[in-house]
Amino acid sequence: NKPSTDIAPDSETRDIPRLKCGVSESVLKFRTTCYDRLMLAPYVNTNEYKVILQVKLKHLPLETDLEKEIFHQIVGTRFDDTLSELKLTSNQFASRIENKRHLCWMLDRIIIGAKRLAEEKE
Repeated sequence: NKPSTDIAPDSETRDIPRLKCGVSESVLKFRTTCYDRLMLAPYVNTNEYKVILQVKLKHLPLETDLEKEIFHQIVGTRFDDTLSELKLTSNQFASRIENKRHLCWMLDRIIIGAKRLAEEKE
């Protein structure tokens, strides 16, 4: 009896959550900064809860050139052409978890909006 090793990779790829727009959460990179505790109230730095989301263009489900063009118009300078990477930042909430959710929601809205606008234009 040989142990089955081909089951694990399939179950791992199925368990990776995806955003509504179809982007796998495994390709999203999140960055935060941690500061030392301040001696005076409120004891945290103003950028303590800032979260940065980075994702490569090749991981985004944009099929047509029109979708990519609309995407670039929506994100503007948040897209780095040299790295071919989208960089979104959120510091809206006093919680890193809420800022991360907000960034995922923003990415969903950008991709779904670009696809919908491209579909309407065709």
